[in-house]
Amino acid sequence: MTWPLILKSDSILFGAPGDAAGVVWGIWSRFIATHRTLLLSAPFGFSLGPIYVQPVYDFFLILPAMFLNTVRGYNFFALVSFPLTAAALFIFLDRTLQNKTAAFIGGLIFGFCPAAVAHGGGGHIGFAFNAFIPFFLISLFHNRLKRTVFSASLVGGSFVLVALTSLYTGYFCLYVAALFVLFDWTASKSRSGGQALNPCPVQTCGAFVFNYICCVLFAALFVIPFEYKAILEIIARTEGDLAPIGPARPLGALVVYSVRMWEYFVPSIDHPVLGHYFENFIRTHLHGSNTTEQTLYLGLVPLGLFLTGIVFWFKNRFSQEHKFYFLFFSLAAAFMCIMSFPPYIPFGPFKIPLIGFFAHKIAPMFRVYARFGILVNMFVACGAAVVLTHLSGVLSKNRYRGLVTVVLIVLVFEYWSIPPNYAMPINNPPEVYKWLAAQPGDFIVAEYPMMPNDEGAFSTYLLWQIVHRKRLVNGAGPAQKEAWAFYNKVNYPANRQTMDLLRKAGVKYLIVHPEMYKEGPIPAYIKRHFPPEAAGIAYNNGVPPLIGRFIKPYKICGVDVVYRL
Repeated sequence: MTWPLILKSDSILFGAPGDAAGVVWGIWSRFIATHRTLLLSAPFGFSLGPIYVQPVYDFFLILPAMFLNTVRGYNFFALVSFPLTAAALFIFLDRTLQNKTAAFIGGLIFGFCPAAVAHGGGGHIGFAFNAFIPFFLISLFHNRLKRTVFSASLVGGSFVLVALTSLYTGYFCLYVAALFVLFDWTASKSRSGGQALNPCPVQTCGAFVFNYICCVLFAALFVIPFEYKAILEIIARTEGDLAPIGPARPLGALVVYSVRMWEYFVPSIDHPVLGHYFENFIRTHLHGSNTTEQTLYLGLVPLGLFLTGIVFWFKNRFSQEHKFYFLFFSLAAAFMCIMSFPPYIPFGPFKIPLIGFFAHKIAPMFRVYARFGILVNMFVACGAAVVLTHLSGVLSKNRYRGLVTVVLIVLVFEYWSIPPNYAMPINNPPEVYKWLAAQPGDFIVAEYPMMPNDEGAFSTYLLWQIVHRKRLVNGAGPAQKEAWAFYNKVNYPANRQTMDLLRKAGVKYLIVHPEMYKEGPIPAYIKRHFPPEAAGIAYNNGVPPLIGRFIKPYKICGVDVVYRL
């Protein structure tokens, strides 16, 4: 993962840049403008500050860039996200199971799971940096033992760290918390005269409820000041309105970006050895999604240990304490797995709703339930650690060392999710951007093909704007009404009306990229991560517009053509 990035951290960008380019641009632009910038959607401007905020994520993202530089800072945070997450789960498991070897392996499984690596390599480093989730679990179990206002404040505080790092993950952890509360009540009390699974201090139902109300109040106390605008927007939103968190996504989007069970058992498409054998199957079964979201491979080692634990549980091999922990981790893994599925099961003309169907009614702006798979990986890792802890007490020292050695060797191989040099060189930009950077003055440029700001190809414009630093007409989205209306008038340049509108807007140069018309919305370097039908789409049937009928080329840089307006 680190070679040769550690030697070239300022000239290559970790991963297969798509969204990564957008994140790097976001870091760079924060040093130029605070809330609004004219770098994009010129001359109208572009808001850098969404109504929802993730200040913890922003802090960890921008802090390295302040001491290094934009690219080095991004690479640093992207790479340390994995060991920090692994270390956090190690702390939780070591505290819980009192076995450092099992905790170490459990941490490795979660920190470097293919799901996290796929997101990190795809530019979603907020879903690779999961270090606060284990601390949320620590606080839940600690509060279960103490039942004090202070322990409740730790639950609320740790949830705030999760939610303000990733609003998505914070939303998902609400379901983890709901399951924990139910499990806590059931495990702590005797039922029908039977023995409680793991008794804890909770004298009355009222005390139990009060304790968790305190947890909720502490979480709300810190979350609401940051997210109150987003909460008001959600409450005020009517069907079909755009919310700043994202559109009120239709149920069909949730169907696309949910999990098919096979995705938990197929290795990464970028696995240097196994990826070749599974590539065709993966690409033809992506159901409209992409591999960044749908890479969720659990691994033979974690699954093997987890299934062994299920056998041990039913045969009553675990100690009472280990039985308690394994049961919770198993239920949590199963619940998160169900949450990751499509919102309904087709049954002839009928659709049988699952939990996701009702969850979508509550929060329709969250459309990628496949990301629940990251939590599935975490709880499977925890279950595997329980099994290793149990085996350390029943196997001889030599046999246990042999088992751990085999586990690590197989795990390293099957979690080898990306090849060496999984990065994009950025120290040699296309000639047209070198030329543009050398042009004096502050002016506006229009690049074609022009596309909405949520398409993969748009990230190319963002990446190279860091080099040339000129304002772009490009960058409009539906949420920016004035800029979006202008975009719809000028997105096809081969007519006089477009030329006149661009001149009036202050555009000096119009740049046409013929190769990007052929590539379409998905750049060539990430096409293999999408279904063939999506990867095959081109702009304007792959044919650049005939601007030469109205104006002569001003400059030709390789295959790119510059027109001066």
